[in-house]
Amino acid sequence: MRVAVVGLGAVGASALYHLAKQGHEVVGFEQFQVGHTHGSSHGESRIFRLTYANPLYTRMMREALPLWRELEYEAGEELIVPCGVAWMGAQDDPELLAIAHALNTEQMDYDWLNPNEVKARFPVFQLQPHERMLYQNDGGFLRASACVRACLRLAQEYGALVFENAPLARFESLPSAIRLEFTNGMRVQVDRLILSVGAWLTHLLAELALPLRVTRQTYAYFGYDEQDALFSPMFLPVWIEATEHFYGFPHDGVQAGVKIAWHHLGETVDPDQPVRPMEETDLEPLRDYLSRRLPSLEADTVLHTQTCLYTNTPDERFLIQPLPTDGRIWFASACSGHGFKFAILNGKRVAEGALSGAP
Repeated sequence: MRVAVVGLGAVGASALYHLAKQGHEVVGFEQFQVGHTHGSSHGESRIFRLTYANPLYTRMMREALPLWRELEYEAGEELIVPCGVAWMGAQDDPELLAIAHALNTEQMDYDWLNPNEVKARFPVFQLQPHERMLYQNDGGFLRASACVRACLRLAQEYGALVFENAPLARFESLPSAIRLEFTNGMRVQVDRLILSVGAWLTHLLAELALPLRVTRQTYAYFGYDEQDALFSPMFLPVWIEATEHFYGFPHDGVQAGVKIAWHHLGETVDPDQPVRPMEETDLEPLRDYLSRRLPSLEADTVLHTQTCLYTNTPDERFLIQPLPTDGRIWFASACSGHGFKFAILNGKRVAEGALSGAP
């Protein structure tokens, strides 16, 4: 079967990889260059975790993790850094309690640590007497851009074709095929079509009025004493603040410094317009956070900043479904600020859906 995948971020690259591995005639199109920084799939790290208040996502991650490991094995390079995941907050924080309940439901092991135990185990963190940490060992981070590159490289080794700088202008359902036309004049016909264009989905499928909001997000790398091994993945987990949703990573070994971000909805943006770079107003809440939680980080030493896009549904769930008018055409909006960890699974699912579709 001849399948086109339009949009080669994390989910699209995964779909291309799965389809090519199964022996389908598959072609991928990216409107920019592969690995671009305009969307949601670039960067050195994304969290993978089984710690969710909703056990559905814990089950999904249990399904996704073996697929990441299989990709890592085939790629022959490190894509997964298993350093554990820690959540911190007040002892009675509702999100912490919900995560613990979900882990109990899924029969997953975890530890509660009081401030003294945290200080002994992870000395860089500063907890107050009324706070505690939920630590879960089966987590860490994915090397995000490397994961996307690995999917595309392996897909091409399995026979997929990849075209860069090829924005989709229009597509049309025909009785026996789907016709695609690109702004560079290229035209192709395929049996199935997957649209995984991230923030541009609202433009491409405007007639569906999808419940998606595209927002500007930022993160920064802060300096620390490079002789301090306590910031390495051997000694420091990925961490998340319950309810507040500041989060951070140990030193990833590629980009200098320690990555800190804040999971919240930024301003609504048009993905076709330039996104403002990180500004002092973006850094202020991160610095305030570091001063109380990780005082040994150098809050005034910003080594690198980056912007990206969130494409969110109101409930942060994923949209993976066929067009109402043609079951041969499937689309995926699988980000919502927490979707990268599931991309290897959601790419597989949208590929399976498209293959099974009918006009």
